[in-house]
Amino acid sequence: MSQPSYGGSHGGGASSSSGAGPSSMSADSTSSSDDKNLHQLDAVEAATLIRLNGFQRTLKDAVKIQDIPVIVTLASPPFVIYHINELWCRLCGYTESEALGQTCRILQGPETCRATLASLHAAATSGRDIEVRLLNYTGDGTPFQNTLFVRPLQPECGSRCTHLAAFLLVRYVADVPRLNRAGSERDGGDSPPPNPLPAPLPPPPPPTLPPPPPPPPAP
Repeated sequence: MSQPSYGGSHGGGASSSSGAGPSSMSADSTSSSDDKNLHQLDAVEAATLIRLNGFQRTLKDAVKIQDIPVIVTLASPPFVIYHINELWCRLCGYTESEALGQTCRILQGPETCRATLASLHAAATSGRDIEVRLLNYTGDGTPFQNTLFVRPLQPECGSRCTHLAAFLLVRYVADVPRLNRAGSERDGGDSPPPNPLPAPLPPPPPPTLPPPPPPPPAP
């Protein structure tokens, strides 16, 4: 299987379009949707993209998908995580309780391409389709190459997009150092995450047992 090309040593690339048709994707360019550019994706990426062309873009349908890693966020910054499926949890190394209410910043690290993040942010805020190649990190700091397909979801009522769905194609890499996520570095940065979850309540103290009865008097 051929590997996608990344800008720099472990950079990223992006393409975006306003429609649902096949999009090209290269490490150093942005192109509009066009069938003739499908050869720029590898076979697995192309198959994933073709499959997503038939995806019904509603929140109801997005949360039902179980056979591809899916993450759903709110459609406005900071794009708080609203839903993840079990396969996303297994591949990305976060439990549902750890991820919900956070942002995708929990997957970022020192080798995550900032230019690609900027392209992703611009497309997300304007409600456009985008496909990006990005280096991300799992919850335990394992780096992986992530081909991310982002689609705005159609609201069930009204006209304003309220959620975004992102579909992941994950490949693990061996030539990037693991990220130490001990303590406060679990979210990939030096400061607390922007949407921290409430701290768990401390366990209740053990029950106080009454003192044992005195021994019976000697005969």
